[in-house]
Amino acid sequence: MVSMIHSTGVSTVDDDQTWRYGEQLPGTVSVTLDMDTFSKATEVKQKQYMTGWGDAATELWIKSGLPLARITSGASAGLYGPYDPDAKDGRQSGVAGLLESQIGVAVTVNGWEVQDSEIVGMRFRGNVIVENLPVVPDDTVTWEGDFVSVKPDTGETKRLLNTAAATAPATPGTGD
Repeated sequence: MVSMIHSTGVSTVDDDQTWRYGEQLPGTVSVTLDMDTFSKATEVKQKQYMTGWGDAATELWIKSGLPLARITSGASAGLYGPYDPDAKDGRQSGVAGLLESQIGVAVTVNGWEVQDSEIVGMRFRGNVIVENLPVVPDDTVTWEGDFVSVKPDTGETKRLLNTAAATAPATPGTGD
């Protein structure tokens, strides 16, 4: 007996917002994603970056709270992709911000296409529960912007390392 299975590609999508701590102040900017940094990542990393996986999935979702980094070299310089300590295109240098909202991606014969736009909101400040991020950067990673790590169980807070702000040159004539 032959069993025929038809799949619609529907899968369960989990929008995990547990990385947010409390009400967030305004603090987002628009950035453009380089989808190749997602589609060409290893399967292990893709599963960290995205939800909705399944053998017949036709739609995936890039997880909100994903640490994003600026691409500084190559054809995609100036675009953003997931922070990746193994990258060689600048994304290994530090976290520029966090993906503000989950982003839908259609899986097509021609590749991956963002459902609305590659231009997304990136949070550049806020209180976050770092251990709940889709990818948890090492403690020594530089963060741009103004982020505070909060541990709800203990109440411990820690400003995340921002060496760019700490090493900014003094403004001439201001006494700084």
